[in-house]
Amino acid sequence: MAMTGLRIEPDLSRADAGRTRSSSGRRLIGIAFLSLALCSLANYLLAFLVRFPLHAPWSRNTGIYRRIGPETGPQVFTAGSSLLGAGLTWPRVSEFLGEGIENWSVGGSSPEVWELFQQRRPNSAMTIVGVSVYDLNETRLTAERAEYVPLAESINDLWLSKADPALSRRILTQYVTSYVRVLFPLTGYTDRLLVGLRYRLAREVGLGARLEEHEGVVLERDGVLDAGEVTMKLSDWSSARKLRRLAALRAENHGVPEFLRGPKRRAFERILWRARQHGPVIVIVLPVSRSYTQEFLDKSALNEFERALNEDVKTVPEALLVRLDQVPGITDDGYFADHVHLNAYGRCLTTPTFLKEINEGASQRKSQAPPTVSTKTDDQK
Repeated sequence: MAMTGLRIEPDLSRADAGRTRSSSGRRLIGIAFLSLALCSLANYLLAFLVRFPLHAPWSRNTGIYRRIGPETGPQVFTAGSSLLGAGLTWPRVSEFLGEGIENWSVGGSSPEVWELFQQRRPNSAMTIVGVSVYDLNETRLTAERAEYVPLAESINDLWLSKADPALSRRILTQYVTSYVRVLFPLTGYTDRLLVGLRYRLAREVGLGARLEEHEGVVLERDGVLDAGEVTMKLSDWSSARKLRRLAALRAENHGVPEFLRGPKRRAFERILWRARQHGPVIVIVLPVSRSYTQEFLDKSALNEFERALNEDVKTVPEALLVRLDQVPGITDDGYFADHVHLNAYGRCLTTPTFLKEINEGASQRKSQAPPTVSTKTDDQK
């Protein structure tokens, strides 16, 4: 039977709902992408404002190169952070040795980075390695580690050193963060950003001369290996500035210090092993301020540091160990420009001590050398 008078209307409600959801989804994606792009642009603008160096995560950083003394002839390689650069008057050291001194470095670096720099001067006439409780603390990470150390090497060192799982996670996270910095280059650099902004603002209003350029943050520069006449004293800091910097260091140190298990110790051992194959090795133990020690180190941590240091240096018995951290009175805050970097007054104590130690060490090595046996025959005599 035919049906008449009936019309089948299309169900437009479902189609309209589908188009609405699709449109809303595209809008949300567009908003998310635009927000991400604007945030990334703002991050790059801030980095440009504070003159922050930018590096791609897939390229290995080359560090900061500095030198002093003759550019020809034997060269001395120094492995250390900015603490070593600030620890001695290097023009005097170069003049005493009569040789040029080279250094590749980066602020806050440690042995796993120095090891890569050492490979650029494999046949150095002498190697000077500067370490401290600040440098060798495994829980204080080099911020740019992932830009220097290959991931495979980090994994291998973490495994063989039986590092704490929490430390392993922090180090591996650095490699993920290095890729996040493609979009947000200031990720993880809050302290440096705040210091840079404070200085930029002070300079714009004409107060730059009254605000130290890098308040508690050392930024390495190319050029001469010479810390200059820095006369600023930690003992003159205001209480607010000390508290602000100690809070930053507390976050940087990340808990209880560790000196026995971790990739820094393995890298330090390899540096000593390579250095001994080419010439004299000098290990300098650099001081830190009394304020730093009281805030972050107890007797147990100091004993652990001594144990690790003695075990590592014993693997290279011919190395000269210079304990600048034991110079009488050197830990006084008046000898430091901040909590860990010596000022000009501190270098006036450490440099003569260092030159005296290496002079006595050289004399001792000569006295212990076996006598030369003449091979002339009676006729030649």
